[in-house]
Amino acid sequence: MRLFLALTLGLLPAAAFAQTAEDDVHRADRKQTESLNRSIQRSVDRRNAADAAKFARYREAAADYERRRAEWRRRVAACEDGDTTACDPY
Repeated sequence: MRLFLALTLGLLPAAAFAQTAEDDVHRADRKQTESLNRSIQRSVDRRNAADAAKFARYREAAADYERRRAEWRRRVAACEDGDTTACDPY
């Protein structure tokens, strides 16, 4: 029994050092993964900012189109109701 206990206690530090070396490898891998994730996140943030600016311009253009179309519809309705001044080319 003592022999078993001595062997177990003798091997325990070796196992602890082996785990430390593995932890160092995992730590380096984790740091590299975190660095890659930060880099990709910066790329995604830049893309999203550019897309947001494009979408804002699109919304402005769409709103302008809707305003002009509503005015055109109003003039067509007025022309059909007999207002000849509304029939002039837009």
